[in-house]
Amino acid sequence: MTDVGLCFTCRWMRSTANRRGSVFFRCSRAEDDARYVRYPPLPVQACPGFEEAMLFVVLMNYSQSLEAVDRVRPEHIRHLEAWAERGIVRAWARRDPPTGGVLIVAAPDRATLERLLAEDPYVKAGVATPEIVEFNPANVRDVLAR
Repeated sequence: MTDVGLCFTCRWMRSTANRRGSVFFRCSRAEDDARYVRYPPLPVQACPGFEEAMLFVVLMNYSQSLEAVDRVRPEHIRHLEAWAERGIVRAWARRDPPTGGVLIVAAPDRATLERLLAEDPYVKAGVATPEIVEFNPANVRDVLAR
């Protein structure tokens, strides 16, 4: 996915995809406030209207043997590290016992997160399926806060 900067973790961003697979990022603040650009040039590094997006807990449930999962694990970890650098993934760990994983993710909406998770190596390889739980970040403290 293209680096969109702050927009990706802003609650005002809405993404849409066309039939050819192109994804467009729209600022919904622009609908009511002329100070904001409807489709800002990306990546957005600073924005006075930025507000933290929703947080999600993603439970990755292994659907294949642990051996099959472990063959994909290095690629999956590299993918998570790249997301973490962009501020998307805030934390992750393998469950104990190892029946899946847990991710804490910031995204503007569920549809965007679903598209992002479709790119995960575990999902692409068919060794895990994600279960998404959404929560409001109002009570987030310290390490998970941006």
